[in-house]
Amino acid sequence: MFRTTAILGVVAIAALPTCASAHEVLSLVDFLPALYATDGSVSYQHEIQRAVDAAAEERRPLLIPPLVYRVDETGIQLRSGTMLSMYGAQFLLDERRRRDGAVFVADGVTDVTLNGGEIAGRNDAWPDGVNIRGIHVRGASARIRIRDVWIHDLSSNGVGVFGSEDSPVRDVTISDAVIENCCNRYPDYLSSETWEEGSTREDQGLVACYYVDDFTVRGCRLEGSRSDGTHFYHCRRGQIIGNRIYRAKMGGYFLESCDEVIGTANIMRENGSRGTTIERGSRNCVFTGNTVAQSGREGLWAPDCVGMVVTSNVFELNGRKPNGAEPHQVWNANVTINQARHDPSDSPTADYLVADNIIRTSDAQVAAIRVDAGEDTSGIVIRGNVLRGENRTILVSGPRRGDVTTAANDAAILTATPPTTAAQDPASDEQ
Repeated sequence: MFRTTAILGVVAIAALPTCASAHEVLSLVDFLPALYATDGSVSYQHEIQRAVDAAAEERRPLLIPPLVYRVDETGIQLRSGTMLSMYGAQFLLDERRRRDGAVFVADGVTDVTLNGGEIAGRNDAWPDGVNIRGIHVRGASARIRIRDVWIHDLSSNGVGVFGSEDSPVRDVTISDAVIENCCNRYPDYLSSETWEEGSTREDQGLVACYYVDDFTVRGCRLEGSRSDGTHFYHCRRGQIIGNRIYRAKMGGYFLESCDEVIGTANIMRENGSRGTTIERGSRNCVFTGNTVAQSGREGLWAPDCVGMVVTSNVFELNGRKPNGAEPHQVWNANVTINQARHDPSDSPTADYLVADNIIRTSDAQVAAIRVDAGEDTSGIVIRGNVLRGENRTILVSGPRRGDVTTAANDAAILTATPPTTAAQDPASDEQ
């Protein structure tokens, strides 16, 4: 299907943002040939790149009209000052992709805004180890805004933001995104599946943030990940608010070695492993007002953290999968607090407040709340929780079980067991 520039010019003007007049906004139409395909049968990736470069240089918004655009994994390079309005536009990666890459790449840039648009892949046709992201932010980037995107069927992250310890990405907001059926394939711990060669941890997570400071992920639906729903690694001062994280192959909400991250008003349902993991030296993190239900393993696994607040959540019938045969594979409580076998942060498990939660547990689960208080455990307070279902046990074990305080938990059955030996330690280092 082909269309003339003059006809689409009318569409472009009609689709301008209300905050910008026609003369302020560049349109991709001005960079396309006079007669252009509208159905993705012809690639205009070169023309799109020219338009992005021109708009960024002039600090003007760029309108990408609602057409189908065929792109490849070499990607469109975003520049500092890029502002794209892409509502109704579809960026299509075909089944012939054979290399790693991304559709949009922001490398060491500032003041980038992406609004709208669909990125569609073919992970059903790509070979294992081909890792393609939707939006890839890296380097010393800052002030990044991503909103209203729909990203699906890719083989790496929908949105991946990757800084470094020396040069974190700063000030990132991802909002109102829908990301479905992306990421590499991650085998369940007890399955006979094989790992996908050529992929790495960075390919896990529909939204993945590594070394990101001052961030917000808000109002997104993240569904059907082939690995984890999210992964936040060494991130600081963040808010994860009002998201729906459903049916990931493995975990849902995942913080690793993060500081001062608040998660609230999120819903995690039917994720294949842990609904929520907060671990490996995370400090001063708050998890409040969330619903975690029907996870394959714990609703919350929280080892090796300091200053953890877990309040006013609903944990309902998590731990659907059976425990494994090994002592460290006891993972079907609604909430588990312990020390992992392998913790690179070498952090204690200290100063937790678990309060005012509603916890519904079945008789197939080992406990409503399980605390294995190892030698580096202290200051664990569990109070005011409402326990319902067939199993209302708070199970406390380990040599430092005296550092666990329980009080005023409605309908709770407190069970304190003898200290576990190192050989029996049920802690797990797996997410």
